[in-house]
Amino acid sequence: MSERTQAPDITLKSVVSNRQVNLRKPGAVLVLVMPTQATTEAVNPLRAALRERYPDPAKVVIASVVDLRQVPRLMRKMGESALAKRYEEVVAGLQPGQDPAQYVVMCPDWNGEVPGKLGLGDLGSELGVAVIAADGTIAGTYRGMEPLETTMEVVAGLATSD
Repeated sequence: MSERTQAPDITLKSVVSNRQVNLRKPGAVLVLVMPTQATTEAVNPLRAALRERYPDPAKVVIASVVDLRQVPRLMRKMGESALAKRYEEVVAGLQPGQDPAQYVVMCPDWNGEVPGKLGLGDLGSELGVAVIAADGTIAGTYRGMEPLETTMEVVAGLATSD
C-alpha cells in the first residue's frame, strides 16, 4: 500500500449551519462528495448508503462540495440561496432528533479548486469522491459514476460501523 499524502490545507464552510470542515484536521473520517451538474442525482443514494452503514456523524462526516466557480462574484448570494434551498430539502428528510449541522454538510467551492487539489482534476460529467482519514491524510479518491463500492471499501478501512 502506498503512503498516504496530507490533505490540502483547505477549510470549507457549510451553508446554513456555517459548520467548518478543515481537510487537514477533520477529527473524524471525512467523505467529500463532489457532484457536477450531471451527477447531482447520485449524491443522495451515496449519502444514504454511507449513513446507513455509519450512522454516527461524529465518526464519519459526509460533506458535499459544490463547484460554484461559474457563479459571478456579484451573483454569489443567489448561488448561496440555491444551495441553502437544497440544504433545507435534505434536512426535511432527517429523522426527528437528528441535528442538521451534524448530518447535512454542503459547502460551496467558489474557486472550483477542491477536486484538483485532491488529485481528481476537472471532473467534467463525473462524480468525485475523496475519503480523508481523521488524521488529515487522503485515504482514497474516486471519479466516475459508481462510487458506492469503492467509497465503502475505503471508509471500512478507517471507521467502525455501529
